[in-house]
Amino acid sequence: MTRTATGTARAAPVPTQHLAELAWNLFDEAGEDVLLPREQITDRIQATDGQFERAKGYIRDHLTLEKGKAFLAYRGGYMITTDPAKISENVSLRMRRINTELRRVLSGSINPLGEQVADYEVLAMFQDEIAHMTRTYDRMSKATMTMAKPVRAKARRRRRAAAGT
Repeated sequence: MTRTATGTARAAPVPTQHLAELAWNLFDEAGEDVLLPREQITDRIQATDGQFERAKGYIRDHLTLEKGKAFLAYRGGYMITTDPAKISENVSLRMRRINTELRRVLSGSINPLGEQVADYEVLAMFQDEIAHMTRTYDRMSKATMTMAKPVRAKARRRRRAAAGT
């Protein structure tokens, strides 16, 4: 802990990348599909809640691509996984939250202006694009209801090279 000019204690600054690597190593040691509670992670990597929030962003933006595994907030904890069923469940939940937030942006911020929205190019654009996004979500949601979970893409047949070439 360090002291600020006002004498209050705060966590020492630690690079987000370092905390993200520590957290990833913790998940790696625990094993794939092992759910770790937030408190255990923050205690082990000695991070504040804010530091952990930034580390999660770094993990999602960088480490998942590098390591080839998904990082999920899943049923009250966090894990790394390559399990398509868990990833599908997580993506579906996150998409639902995003859709809800988009609808609230329209209903709580833009649509109350009624016909005045047309007088403001940027608001009209937001209204149209957000409405498009929510319609896209509705189509995706309906389509995924009819699919088995998780859906694996059909294997593509590889063409064999012509004989004698």
